[in-house]
Amino acid sequence: MTKLRFTFILWSIVFLTGCGVAENSVVVSETNQPEQVQIRIENEVVSPPQTETIPLPITQLQELAVTYNRLDGNRLVAGEGGLSSFPVEVALAGTPEWIVGIALEDKVVIHVVLIDGRVQAFELDSNLVIQEITANISALHPGNPPVLASDGNIAFLIKPPDDISPFTHPVLQENGSLVYIDDKGDLIWTTAGTTLQFKVNALPDARILMDELGRLLFLSNPTSDYPHGVLGDALEARSITLIDPNSIPVSIKEFQIDPVDVIEGIAPLWVDLDGDGVREIIVTQSNIHVGARIVVYNQEGEVIAQSDPIGLGFRWLHLIAAAQIVNGDTLDLVVVRTPHIGGVLEIYELTEGKLEISNSLKGYSSHQIGSRNLDASLVTDMNADGIPDIVVPDQSQQYLSALQITDAEWTEIWRVPMNGKLSTNLMGLYSPKSGLVLGAGTEGNKLMLWVLKD
Repeated sequence: MTKLRFTFILWSIVFLTGCGVAENSVVVSETNQPEQVQIRIENEVVSPPQTETIPLPITQLQELAVTYNRLDGNRLVAGEGGLSSFPVEVALAGTPEWIVGIALEDKVVIHVVLIDGRVQAFELDSNLVIQEITANISALHPGNPPVLASDGNIAFLIKPPDDISPFTHPVLQENGSLVYIDDKGDLIWTTAGTTLQFKVNALPDARILMDELGRLLFLSNPTSDYPHGVLGDALEARSITLIDPNSIPVSIKEFQIDPVDVIEGIAPLWVDLDGDGVREIIVTQSNIHVGARIVVYNQEGEVIAQSDPIGLGFRWLHLIAAAQIVNGDTLDLVVVRTPHIGGVLEIYELTEGKLEISNSLKGYSSHQIGSRNLDASLVTDMNADGIPDIVVPDQSQQYLSALQITDAEWTEIWRVPMNGKLSTNLMGLYSPKSGLVLGAGTEGNKLMLWVLKD
């Protein structure tokens, strides 16, 4: 295993007074009062003195819907579809940019954000009758992706704070804490009327991932050293930051990758790839010499596996999802190679410490060059046969296909026109009453829904 440079930061959080900050605000940085201890981890873990933590309120939050489907970054939709597909087309007031949805007991609630930030909301019932409803927020700042929350009875958008980075979204934790990246790259954690501020130098468009323990993971340490610029700007990350709010004091781990490389993406996948019960951190790493490769880290910052690089700089691998695509017992990685120039769908298997391509198929594109939308593809069981299917646009981004691998052979089990070029992420959700619901917005000011059920 390759050991990376690994900085372990443990913050002691105390209340600040007379420091020029707002009332009930805590700023954690090198220049303020909280103690900071930076430790190079060798064979033992050293902890600074523990201090009193701040109690957090409990809410009735049941579900969060984000554009990448799961809070661990995995674009995998649970549930199953069926042999029948029912399309629903809705005219919108403008070109859609983002779409999110949540299944409630007797309906599906969908929110669409237009490119100018306006929000339109809809309800779809089990009879496939759709009606527009009033959203709790009429508009978002253009560029902010939406987050839809539910308490089990209603669905509502989370209002982004005024100082949030304009290219990302907040995350609401089960205990009611609101976490987000501000316009200075700090992590802001608002809870029980108190604000904590962590100087983490986050990527401006980083997505904050969250696991079942409430830990947070995101990309950090932005650099413009790799001038590829196909993901919305010229900035890419050089670090991965893992925060554990359950420890006393709060712990922050920053994994610094090889200084030759950058992480070409806006979020990792945070999944248990090797089946040992512990999540791995998976990213696309790139450099000007050999281009992109997929790298798997453990949660101590060690490289445990990687793929061969493309071999040419400024060539990208779009990491989509982890699912049981081929064998049905271990997780495979779904990747699209060079989605902007003859996209190739690839399946990677973890074999003895290396990621190997087991299957590939040309003619599909998961991303439009220059966009921050990396969520135009997903994995789900489209036809209820127990085999995960890859749902991805074709190279023109005007048709949507579902692909399955059986006995090492690719089969296109579903293909539909989108009645326009895709302009949003691909939404996927499962409703016990309605079935599997896929959604996409197009440049023709349309919302396209497909309901798959028996």
